[in-house]
Amino acid sequence: MFERRPITVSILATPESSPSTLFGLLDVLNSVGAAWENYVTGQPIEPQFDVRIVAATKKPFRCASNVLVTPHCSINEDTAFDIALVGSLVVPNTQPLQILNKRELEWLLLQENRGALIASTCTGTLMLAESGLLNGWEATSHWAYRDLTQAYYPDIRWRLQKKLCVSGHNNQLVTSGGATSWQVLALYLITRFCGVEHAAHTAKFWLIPFQEEMQSPFAVMAQGIPHLDGVVNESQKWIAEHYASSNPITTMVERSGLSKATFSRRFKRATGYRPMDYVHTLRVEEAKEMLEMTSNAVDHIGREVGYEDPASFRRIFKRKVGLTPSTYRRRFARFQRSV
Repeated sequence: MFERRPITVSILATPESSPSTLFGLLDVLNSVGAAWENYVTGQPIEPQFDVRIVAATKKPFRCASNVLVTPHCSINEDTAFDIALVGSLVVPNTQPLQILNKRELEWLLLQENRGALIASTCTGTLMLAESGLLNGWEATSHWAYRDLTQAYYPDIRWRLQKKLCVSGHNNQLVTSGGATSWQVLALYLITRFCGVEHAAHTAKFWLIPFQEEMQSPFAVMAQGIPHLDGVVNESQKWIAEHYASSNPITTMVERSGLSKATFSRRFKRATGYRPMDYVHTLRVEEAKEMLEMTSNAVDHIGREVGYEDPASFRRIFKRKVGLTPSTYRRRFARFQRSV
């Protein structure tokens, strides 16, 4: 019987690494396929991830908060990973990174060249920015680093209001924003590589918010599932920037050179969504971010994401999320400021 190989994950650690992110990702990802089975169902344990801490050398060192880190392996070892992660870094928000080891950047580029998904949480995105991997793509980081990211990394399309950005060729670049966004990233990776059921079990075991009222546990997966249809992929890139435009489906069809029926059929086959439902999903995801992170009026947010009619926005939002925009804001708002 075929035995599934665990997904190999490396977490790059430096003296500036935040221990909560470093060890949080290590524990949560290593628990997938084991914790729920061991403590809840009694089913056989089948670990889904093989997670290792990687550093410049294997010599133990202390990271932020003076916490001891003992790496599993070093960047000098010729090991290819399925996923290469950079966690949060405790660094100032007034200047670009000054602490980087050139070999660490070369190691990230090597992993990307070998086909690894490259991901980061919070300020770890700055390391990806330094490597050049994010140039031309969307990315997010901590909102307090807005001035730094725009001043020193202008070639990156920063979306600091987002909790998660999925971009890059074949969606192989994933960044998350905020100090605890590693939890969002972890659930995304579990969903993407292991499926929704594993993600839901992990969220429940660790008491990580999973927003079960959404149509799918992670609506952002609409942007994150790789496929090989080049026409649809180009349409997804376009709509990610123009989701608020009027008549976006007509424009996507015209750009594709296909008939409307053929385009709709191929889009559904590649993404799992009908084109208009995909647009609604993107708009609602953007609206959720604005409701959480700003104090803008609900009707204003509706217009910002593409709905001129407030009633239509509220109806579609309620259908997708299971909550009205106002109720969603009361439940999930974190900051009453624009970033």
